[in-house]
Amino acid sequence: MKQILLVEDSVMFGRMTKARIEKEFDIQVFWAKSLAETLKMLDEANNNFTMALLDLNLPDAPNGEVIDHVIGRGITSFVFTSNMSDDVREKMWEKQVADYILKDDPNSLDYIIAAIRRLEKNENTIAMIVDQSNDFRSKLAELLYIQKFRVVTARDGEEALQILDKHPDIQLVITDSDLPQMDGFHLCQKVRTKHSQENLAIIGLSSSDNRGLGVRFLKSGANDVMMKDSFQVEEFYSRVNNCVETIDLIAQIREAAIRDFLTGLYNRRHFFDAGEVMLSNSHRDGVNLICAMMDIDFFKKVNDTHGHDVGDLVIQQVSTIIQSKMLETDIVARFGGEEFCVLAADMEISQAEKLFDEIRDQIENTPILFDNGQGSISVTISIGVCTVIADSLEEMTKLSDDLLYDAKEGGRNCVRLSE
Repeated sequence: MKQILLVEDSVMFGRMTKARIEKEFDIQVFWAKSLAETLKMLDEANNNFTMALLDLNLPDAPNGEVIDHVIGRGITSFVFTSNMSDDVREKMWEKQVADYILKDDPNSLDYIIAAIRRLEKNENTIAMIVDQSNDFRSKLAELLYIQKFRVVTARDGEEALQILDKHPDIQLVITDSDLPQMDGFHLCQKVRTKHSQENLAIIGLSSSDNRGLGVRFLKSGANDVMMKDSFQVEEFYSRVNNCVETIDLIAQIREAAIRDFLTGLYNRRHFFDAGEVMLSNSHRDGVNLICAMMDIDFFKKVNDTHGHDVGDLVIQQVSTIIQSKMLETDIVARFGGEEFCVLAADMEISQAEKLFDEIRDQIENTPILFDNGQGSISVTISIGVCTVIADSLEEMTKLSDDLLYDAKEGGRNCVRLSE
């Protein structure tokens, strides 16, 4: 289990920090108030600490001695300080801390939470460093490792492109301008033929103060530029985090645009966008395709009797049951109101009949609790399943909708399949 070490001699600040972190994350925080307590916790923790928040000045360690002890155990560490002098900042980066946090900043706790979230995301973020110098690649890699990035390296542009082909999920490329055979500008141009700025960020490094080189990088598709010979660690981290956070934000916006807010299922628009691709693949590969339309029975009565809040709970639970029965490769969408649609590939008719009847049965036999468990309601669902691969997705949804109507007319709480 992940654990965080908090070292802070201020009772008030320590209590607030521990409570906030444990509230925001499913993680245990162990709090020490001195270097002696810290060393004891480190010995007893059995390497279970994944992160540490350290006070720079402790009663028995006034000059940041605790930092060396904790980082020496390979624990990613943030440092609390009230002193932002150049000497203190330089000292922090020399000790290879992940970041420092100003204790007297009213937003310090928000900064801590954001920093922890960033490190969690970095563990799944791949960054590539492209430079012909082994020493410089190692230097940048070490900085990225401190912030928990996964790192790959390349000596030249051709190797970088080969790595990108093998790892298309790389989100950040840091490249020097001066590369053998293919310079950094041409590398950027080639990367942008396959990877947009929405999916992959590029930081260009120039060993010259010629501003024209920075412009060339930006014109070639880089997101940002740094001077290779003069950057500070703090600047490097800021630029890297700005780039990956922008990628994350775009991904969140894109995901929000295709999801239903209430249920988290795909929305109607995405169903047709992605469904057309699935239908085309089915025609090409000769793979079965199943389209099922579902509708909660007498849902208006639920809203009229119990209110829209309970109606929302019903929709959420039904959507959860449907999603739990389908594969990740299937498309499960909320069409609006109490209606859902599923598109599933490579499913036999006998499998479809069994699966959707299981969904119907589980929904019927799963009460929905409300008012803190004081009340409950049960609902049923009618399902129409089209098992014929039509020429268009609109035709398949129309056929499944007609079968759904038959299920409603036939008494509801049943499944109708095309023959």
